[in-house]
Amino acid sequence: MIKEYINLKDVDRESLISTVSELTDSMKIKQSDIYENKHESDFIVTFPKGISNELFIFFYCALMAPDLTNSKELFGWFSANDDMTLNYQNGEFSNFHSKDYSMQIMILPEGDDKGNFHQYGVTENGKEIHFGMDGTYKVLENSEYKYEYPISNLNEYERIETIEPKKGFFEKLKIKLGL
Repeated sequence: MIKEYINLKDVDRESLISTVSELTDSMKIKQSDIYENKHESDFIVTFPKGISNELFIFFYCALMAPDLTNSKELFGWFSANDDMTLNYQNGEFSNFHSKDYSMQIMILPEGDDKGNFHQYGVTENGKEIHFGMDGTYKVLENSEYKYEYPISNLNEYERIETIEPKKGFFEKLKIKLGL
């Protein structure tokens, strides 16, 4: 099963590659892979070297920004820290105590703009989570949204791009010197 991925439909391929490249570089994400469905206008962005919960949510929200990908259907799945899904009703990403990530969250294009903009998600067991753009979250015991299970493999997809952050001058020099 793919742990963290974002599914976008009906987006321009080149625009998606450009946007994911810029986000991967600016957020210093180790690697992003883009897959294209062989039969439909459907793309998946994965993070094979991992991504933190906070970065995943910000990456997802950045893809929603107007004039970037313009996806009408944008959903994401990630393994959430247990502090978020099991232990606390609200908190901050920077204050996780648990090292376990046992529950999946599906992040939705729905959200609100009340005070601090919130993006909505739903857990496997039906809890709703509101992710604030200031690095906080709030857990509601029930949700009006239905959790959909993520795809288990990428058989219907072909990898079209692997993106890594650009190396700066000192990083390139270290590689040349073998450090």
